[in-house]
Amino acid sequence: MKRQASLLRVGAFALACVAGVAFLGRGLADDQKGQLKLPPKTTNIQQVQPLFPPNAVPAPPAQFQPIPPNGFQGGFPVQGGFGGPNGGPNFIGGLGGKGGPAPQVAAPQEITTREGKKGWKVVIPGNRPLATPAVVDGKVFVGGGFGSYEFYCFDGKSGKQVWMYRTGDDGPTAAVVSDGYIAFNTESCELEIITMDGKKVWKKWLGDPLMSMPAIHKGKIYMSYPNSKGNNKHHMACFDLKTGQQFWDKEIPAQIITAPVISKGNVYASTLDGSMTCLDTRDGTLVWQDKKNATSSPVVWNGKVFFSRRDAVNQMVGGKQVVQQMEELADRPIAPKGEVKSIPATTQPADYLDLAKRELHSKEQGKFKAYDGSVGFGVAPAGAGLGMGGFNIAQNTVSGVWSYQGSKPFVYNNLLYSSMGCSVKCVDPDTQKVKWQTELKDKNAKGPLVDASLTPPAIVNGKLFIGTSAGDVLCYAAQDGKLLWRVTVSEPIVFQPAVANGRVYVSTSTGSLYSFDTGDAKDHGWLMWGGNSEHNGLLD
Repeated sequence: MKRQASLLRVGAFALACVAGVAFLGRGLADDQKGQLKLPPKTTNIQQVQPLFPPNAVPAPPAQFQPIPPNGFQGGFPVQGGFGGPNGGPNFIGGLGGKGGPAPQVAAPQEITTREGKKGWKVVIPGNRPLATPAVVDGKVFVGGGFGSYEFYCFDGKSGKQVWMYRTGDDGPTAAVVSDGYIAFNTESCELEIITMDGKKVWKKWLGDPLMSMPAIHKGKIYMSYPNSKGNNKHHMACFDLKTGQQFWDKEIPAQIITAPVISKGNVYASTLDGSMTCLDTRDGTLVWQDKKNATSSPVVWNGKVFFSRRDAVNQMVGGKQVVQQMEELADRPIAPKGEVKSIPATTQPADYLDLAKRELHSKEQGKFKAYDGSVGFGVAPAGAGLGMGGFNIAQNTVSGVWSYQGSKPFVYNNLLYSSMGCSVKCVDPDTQKVKWQTELKDKNAKGPLVDASLTPPAIVNGKLFIGTSAGDVLCYAAQDGKLLWRVTVSEPIVFQPAVANGRVYVSTSTGSLYSFDTGDAKDHGWLMWGGNSEHNGLLD
């Protein structure tokens, strides 16, 4: 769908961006002149040996090659339309899907990493950033990436393509699978539900753009959207998973960060403006709402909501006072009235939450703008709320918010785990002390850390599985942080891995899907982003 911005929208967006950068950039030049005075280091923490050796240099990513909007490079010819084989034995056309030749996925490559792990690799045409795959019933479900019109199913063991579904709009998010149905939305407007064999069930045009993924609970699907045909306010709606019937629709403060989380009858969401909202799943009644600079989707456990949050502090640098963005984990009771409390031992500098520094130093920021431009988002619609995203999480592009997962925490065996920037932390929620942590920043890296380098952890079978922007998959012991093994793919990994049937599945920012045998058949259960369709880890 083409987007055409009016001059008024362009001017308003530009003014918002300038104002946001100006505010966040106060004292930026002074930051470069002296050493920041950081909070004292947490004591009694087991420091795990840094992973990257001083001479470690990740391989350069493949060049982004946008596929033309009216056709695809290579592949076999197909027609638009719905149902059955359409232009090939493994193609299923979605109603309203793009015509022209479909992209042809090459056969999977069998690979052995330099560490000896065996697996397979599939390259998705277009070299686009891919979201977290879902792995259910031995099949892998993944979208073709930001800007694509394809959604794929592969065999989990061999990597062979089973079918491909064509969407009517571009940019499928991470797949959410429940009760025999697959749900995803396209960044340009639509929520789609298909069957496990790739047949369309229903879809709805919601608003432009859609930058978060849905959640599913007990036959109902929960999704946020901008009212781009009305007042541009954001809403959360609840639909019947099988029929699309709408049960309720409630206004929320802004675009949801990554995905809503469902736990014990409530749906929780962090939004771009920093608010945390709790609604009753039955009718959308507001239970409570706090604006506390939330920077990640939450995890709900033991009567509390845990999330990451931003704070700006004044610090003296080179004899002058400057503003430093910080990030920490925090919690609040699930009850309607409750105080948000920080976990001080987790506080760390967060230049990756400083838009001015990202505009100056980030390699990813330019890529995000290029991705946006390739799908017609040179200037995003006013309803996107990217001014709020730039201020709170330093993401002011559609593709940046689409791929942002923040320092999303998870709970496993009564401990709290989070990847924050380049640090992995394990925290005891009761004592609020850091049990172990490891820093993964390249020692040779210069300048501020403006691009978070770690995915949120997938946690199963006493292990953490984490991807890195340097192109590694890391497996840690959850109890003590010992590095158990690593796999090098040499392509940036931004989205959380999935773990199923003794295999780990990761997608890359350059369009590749990898799967490796972990060597332990008990490594199973983290089947999609957030662990399951409710995105609360393996708790409920």
